[in-house]
Amino acid sequence: MDGCFLHIPVSWSTDILEAGTLSMRTVTFPYQTSHSYVEIIPMMEMELGAFTLCMQVATEITGKQKSILFAYRKKDNELNVWRELNGRISLYLGDGYSDSFKVPDLGPLNSHLCLTWDSRTGATNLFMDGRRSLTKFLRKGHIIPAGGKVFLGQDPDDIEQMQSGFNADECLVGEVSDVNLWDSVLSDSEI
Repeated sequence: MDGCFLHIPVSWSTDILEAGTLSMRTVTFPYQTSHSYVEIIPMMEMELGAFTLCMQVATEITGKQKSILFAYRKKDNELNVWRELNGRISLYLGDGYSDSFKVPDLGPLNSHLCLTWDSRTGATNLFMDGRRSLTKFLRKGHIIPAGGKVFLGQDPDDIEQMQSGFNADECLVGEVSDVNLWDSVLSDSEI
């Protein structure tokens, strides 16, 4: 991904970095709503056989609701990251395929999260504040299809409309910053 076109209904700033990366600064979602979100439309096709997704997250809605942290959707939930009700961070690769990681609960202080996945082996890791989880295995041989859109703050439930069908009970209330997506697995030391 060399860069991206941004459709931004909230105020924020972005930086486009080297080829194969996407980067942005801070987005604040101050209230629980069904209409606050950021949509990122990649300028190049985003077919992924591996990725590293990193972001800083802060929220005060701990244990009260499930919150979407990152959603890439074409037809299905192609690549979603959730903070579950039980505090786990879950990675979804296609509808019905997921794994979750037990981590310290997210709170009002920024937590640095990174998820890595490699289709060749299915190896999946979560990094939180520089510490790596045990390796889990998810969807070996799967390819995340190109042609979708990235959403922050909401997960579109309506596949046809993409910008409707949002659920206030699943929105992110807090801040997301330093979102970076690479089309490869970065090494532990790079993360």
